[in-house]
Amino acid sequence: MSNPYRPTSRRQRLVIIAVTVATVVGLWMLLIYRPGWKVQPIPGTPLAPCAPGQTTACVGGQANVMLLPAAPPASGASR
Repeated sequence: MSNPYRPTSRRQRLVIIAVTVATVVGLWMLLIYRPGWKVQPIPGTPLAPCAPGQTTACVGGQANVMLLPAAPPASGASR
């Protein structure tokens, strides 16, 4: 009986390494660089890019989140 396992050739190993490196570089590029060069408003909407100092009603504005402490437990709660 012959052995059905054939080790990968040098060319196949180089292709596997090249594809792996290209995939890793592509994923890092997606993580590091923002898509698009600048924020574009959706056509037909009144929103425009934020003016200096403007934080609401514009593209790229700020969303404020208020953090509140948790409510105290009810007085009748069992332990």
